Amino acid sequence: MHGFRHHFASNALDNGIPITDVVEWMGHKSIEETYRIYRHLMPGSITKAARILDADLREAA
Repeated sequence: MHGFRHHFASNALDNGIPITDVVEWMGHKSIEETYRIYRHLMPGSITKAARILDADLREAA
C-alpha cells in the first residue's frame, strides 16, 4: 500500500500538482513532512518561479 501512495504523490508533484494539494490528499500533518519526502521531485520550482517573476517585471517596465 505504501508503494501506491508514494507513486501517487510522486506523479502528482512531478506533473505540477501543488504540494499543498498533495499534503491534503496524503493526510500529512504538515507541508514540511511532505516536502522532506518529495522535495527531490521539485528541483525546478524556484527557478520556474524566478523566470515567471522576471518576465512579469520586464513586461511592467
